[in-house]
This record gives sequence, structure tokens and C-alpha cells, in this order.
Amino acid sequence: MRNPIAYHPSTFQRSGPFRPARSPGRWTPAWLTFRWELAFYVALVLVALVMRVWELGDRAMHHDESLHALYSWYITVGRGYEHNPLLHGPLQYHVNALVFFLFGDNDATARITYALVGTGLVALPWLLRDWLGRTGAMCAAVLLAFSPTLLYFSRFARNDILMAALTLGLVIVVWRYMRDRQPVFLYIAAALLALAFSAKETIYITLFAMGAFLAFLSLGDLKGVVLGRLRISEISAPAAMLLVLFTLSLPMAAAASSVVQGPLSIVLLNDDPSAGRVGMPLDGGNYIAAALTAVLFAVSAALGLAWDWRRWLLCAGIFWFIYLLLFTSFFSSPFGVVTGVWQSLGYWLAQQDVGRGSQPWYYYFVIGSNYEFLVAAAAIGGAVWAFVRGGVLAPLDAVWNTPMREHNRDAFASPQLFAVFLIFWGVVNLILFTLAAEKMPWLLVHVMLPAALLAGLTLGRLVASTPWRLAVRENVWLAFPLAPLAMLLAYRVLFYESPAVIDLQAFLRIWGILLLLFGAIAGVLYFAMRLGTRQGLGLAGLALAVALLALGVRAGWTASYHNGATPTEMLVYTMSSPDIVNVLRDVNRLSEQTGSGEAIPISVDAHSGFAWPWAWYFRDYEAVGYPTYESPRQPTNENGGVVLVHVNNESLADPGLRDSGFTQVMRYKHRWWFPESYRNLTPGDVLNGIGDRSAWQSAFRYWLFREFETPLGSEDAYLYYSDDLLQMGAVDPG
Repeated sequence: MRNPIAYHPSTFQRSGPFRPARSPGRWTPAWLTFRWELAFYVALVLVALVMRVWELGDRAMHHDESLHALYSWYITVGRGYEHNPLLHGPLQYHVNALVFFLFGDNDATARITYALVGTGLVALPWLLRDWLGRTGAMCAAVLLAFSPTLLYFSRFARNDILMAALTLGLVIVVWRYMRDRQPVFLYIAAALLALAFSAKETIYITLFAMGAFLAFLSLGDLKGVVLGRLRISEISAPAAMLLVLFTLSLPMAAAASSVVQGPLSIVLLNDDPSAGRVGMPLDGGNYIAAALTAVLFAVSAALGLAWDWRRWLLCAGIFWFIYLLLFTSFFSSPFGVVTGVWQSLGYWLAQQDVGRGSQPWYYYFVIGSNYEFLVAAAAIGGAVWAFVRGGVLAPLDAVWNTPMREHNRDAFASPQLFAVFLIFWGVVNLILFTLAAEKMPWLLVHVMLPAALLAGLTLGRLVASTPWRLAVRENVWLAFPLAPLAMLLAYRVLFYESPAVIDLQAFLRIWGILLLLFGAIAGVLYFAMRLGTRQGLGLAGLALAVALLALGVRAGWTASYHNGATPTEMLVYTMSSPDIVNVLRDVNRLSEQTGSGEAIPISVDAHSGFAWPWAWYFRDYEAVGYPTYESPRQPTNENGGVVLVHVNNESLADPGLRDSGFTQVMRYKHRWWFPESYRNLTPGDVLNGIGDRSAWQSAFRYWLFREFETPLGSEDAYLYYSDDLLQMGAVDPG
């Protein structure tokens, strides 16, 4: 019997949306020439760039953003950098330092790296056209460009958008190597892996998902090597890629051995800050940790050299050169090797008991449903259809039953096999990020990335399989405006308030709305079915997708621009108040008017982390202190200037400040946050809400207009000026 996956990819033309892009004409519209395709990507990338840089520096820096920006600035001014896993990997600091050196340091340049990388992410589906299909890749690019989550965090100085780009780049080179088997993709994978480890520790979750899938593809090879039937140098492309990723990453997993520290009565992973560095071994544990890491290095080298010593040494050289360069801050901080190899994982394992954010297990379902409705709907629909009708398991079954060394390149050019990978990757990411103790809105980036690719693949197949000329001739295009009309009418029915007295006018109004609703739905189905049942349903799905895309674009605009600094958005979560910018502007004005310049004395209450983002904003001032005003023994402020006091310490600080010649100018919001009323939901609450019309109305009011009754939470502070400043400059805090 012939190898069922050794044929050209066009052999996988079974029913369903996951047919190969290389199939004849039907799957690539005639108008979609290379020139039009290139023009589409250029235009989309330009739109994405404008969206990501527009008003980039207008909102105040978030607490975390100010940390990342300040430590980057330290590098620029020569104060150096030491790796600390609390702040994640060193990549963003060195890149931002270069940006500050070239273009200056301000809020906009602190975010520009992330905006540019987020823009580049939009173009990456171009490199997956052979697996997503040309229309599928274009749809995926559109979803990445207009995703509310990716748009917001492309304008936010956190490294999650860097990880998204590096992860997608790694996916591309893995699949390109499995198909083309060119060594250059191994070397690129080694470089991307080093950068990913230097960006954020979420790479461990990514590698688990990717490694598990490669291991499944390589089971035949692994079994053959273990049983001695196959030499390791003869393994197939998936097994070779798995070996490279595994051997380069294995030493960084040494801290996972801490699971046995209890029975052995040693400390391989310290969780007590008073005892030493969190995530590092203590006392005798240092020797065991060093020995274990050395053993893992030796195992990695032995496997790699036995496979192909030339290629592996080159991969290892690329990986470790980048890794050491970044973690040692260009060899100025050698201990970064130790913290990178051990503490990067160790610190976050120790933080699992802390559970930052304290979010419920269903957190990503709640936040995702408010932003990524099109991605979620298309990805889930595509996955279900793929398993039910799409024949998606055929290439997987063929891979399972065929020795890897007998596979040709077309075995890994199958969009169906790639669809299986996307489904697997998305499910594993969702499970692991749900199980992780820390749940934050920026981690939604990693959950929705594989879902966006799968959604693009699904929508691309629907677009490519629709007979558009026939649709235009039969006026089927009318289904597209009718779909959003049906949604608007359904919304109107949901929010219809019944009058106290049902008269003829009220009766006709409600039944008129219902008839219009049923008519719009019937119109969508009528026009769609003129193409036939199957293609008609596909067209109806596209009409719904267009409506959901419009809602998604609106949600992204609202979150990124209208409410970008206001935590009525779950994506914003906790944010520095706009009052921060107003206070900063007034302090800068006073320093200029009084002639004090950068020497003006400033004292910031360090209570409850209030030093941030002021440490970033006051970086150029020479006389800034961060004492605490929470004890009866108050700091002295004889030099006058500016004092910022946490609201909880105002009663203690105010008498002494007034005696020292200070005047309380204003109370301002330092940070504010989204009221998390969704916590502690029970299955009973959900079931009761399904039948409760008012619950649906409240949900839709937030979903569409971000309206809710619970007030925003905030931590406030008081601004004090010394009397001499008030005499020399008028007060105008904005």
C-alpha cells in the first residue's frame, strides 16, 4: 500500500474547510495574484502601525511599564543592569536602552519597541501561507491587526507582545524545517529560542506545547532509537527539531527538580525573601543545584553531538552566545548566567503559592468573551468542524502509522496537520495558563495567539470556497447588511421595556420589532441558501463574522484610545490615573518658574508601592527621596519642595508637614482598577443568570458600552507644596 501522506498535498481534498491552499483554482481566487496579495499586506501593516503608534505617549505609565522603562534608562545612563526574574528577562531592557540612546527617553519611546514588534507580528502570517492558505493567512493577519488584546498590549510596555512575535516566529521555522529540512531553520530556531528565554518565562509553557506535539510526531523515531533499531543520526526532521529544542532548553529546566526538596530536606528553591534570593537554592542546595545543572548540560551535549556534531555545535553556539550576551548584560554582570539558568524558572515556581491577581479559574473565559468574540467563535467552530467533517485526523493517522524516515516534505506541508497543531497548541495554552496561579490580562495574548491563527485558517477556507461571482449575480451580498441588522434587532428585543399598560401602540411596536428580527434572519438564510445549503451556511457564517469583526474593532478602539487609561476595561485592569500626568506637569512647571530646575526637593511616600511610576517620572530630578510616612516618626522635610503622601498616611503626615511650612494642594488618584464583580461565581449563579433577563441586560450593557454600577476602586494620595514654592509660582495642578 502506498504511503498515504507521501503524495502532493492536493490528495487531502476531503470535505471540510481545511483543504490545502495548493489545490487548483477553487481554493485560491483568481483575482488574488501575488501583486494584490503583497499590496494587501503592505496596506494592512501600515494601518496596524498607525493604530499602534497613535497617541502612544498620551496616557500615564502603568506601574509595570515604569519599572521596565526605568531599568532600561539605567542602562542608557551607565548605571548598568542585573537580571532579576521579578522583572522577567533582559531582552526588553537592552532593546529599550538602545531606543532611549537613539531617540531620547519619554513615555512614547518607552513603548515604541512594543508597538513596532506588534506591527511586525501582523505581517508574520505571510510566512505561513503554505499552511494557512493565502486567504487564510490574510484573514489571520487581519485578526492579529485588529485584535483588541494585541492592539492594547502592542501599546503597552510589557514583554508579552515580544513573546507573541518570537513564539510565532519559532512556529514558522519549526514547520519550515520539517517541510524543507534546510539546516538554516535550525539555526534560526536556536536564535529565536535564546531571545524567547531572554524575553519572558512563558517560553516554558510554549515549549511544553510545541515539544509535546513534536514528540508525538517523533514517537516512531524515539522508539527506534531507544530499541536500537535506528541510529540517532538518522532521525527525521520533527525528531531533529525536537532534539535541538530539547537539548538547548534542558539545562534551564533544572530548577524543576525543586519538587523533591521536601523529602530530601534541602532548599533548592527558596521562597522566603528574608533568607535569600527567591527561587535560588540555599546552603547545601547550591552544590546539588550546580551538580544537577552540570549533568543536564552534559546530557544535552551528548545527545546533540551524537545526532550531528557540526549542526548541534552551531545551534548551541548561536543559542548560548545570545543567551550569555543578554543575561550578563554584555558580560558586565556574570552572575546573570546563574540567575538565568536557575532562578528564571525557580522564581516563578516559588510564586505559584502567591497567586498574584487572585483570579478565578474561568478568568480568561470572562475577559476573552468581552474582546475576542470573533477569534473565539471562528476558532471553536473551525476546530469542531475539523474533527466532525473536515477529515483533519487523516494526516495525523498517516504520520502515526508511517516511519518518519519514509516521509517526504509533503507530509508536513498539509494544512490539515497544521490545523491539528493549532488546535493542540491552543488547548494546551488555555489549560496551562488557566492552571497557573498568576492570571493577568496581558497573558491573554498567549492564549489567543494560536486561536487567531486557527480562526484565520477557518475564515480563509470559507472565503476561498465561496463562489463570489455567483453570489453577486444572485444578490447574495444582501446577507451581509442583514446579519448586523438582525443582531441590532435582537439587542432591541432584549432591552425592550414593557409598558405598564399594553395598548395597541405598544403591542404593534414589540411585534413589529419581532417581525423585523425574524425577517432579517430569514433574509440572511434565504440569500445564503441560494448558493446551496453548505456554501450558503458558510456565507451566513461570513456575514456573522463581518459583524463580529466590526464589534471587535469597536472594542479595540474603545480599550486602546477612549478608555486607555480608565479601568472600565478589563484589559486595562489596574492603571495609573491621569492625575499622575497632571501632577507631573505642575511639578515641572514649578521647577521652571522658580528656577529650581532639577534640584527641586521631592519626597514620595513609598507606602504600598507608590514609588512607581514616580521613580520613572522623576528620574531626571536630583533630590528625590522615597521615605515612608506610615509611622509616628515622620521624615523631615526642612528643604521644602514637593511631598506626595499616601491617603492612609495623611493623618500622620499632615500636622508635621504644615508645621514645616507645607500646604496641602490637592487629593489625587494614584492608581485605580476594575471592580472585579465576576469573582466567586458559582454554577448556581450562572444557571440563575441564564434565565434572568436583567442579568443578560447588565452583561450586554457592559459588553457594548462598558457600563456598570459598581464604582471603580482606587488608591489616592495628597500633594503638598512648600510655602516658598507657592509664593514663587502659581498652583495649577490641572
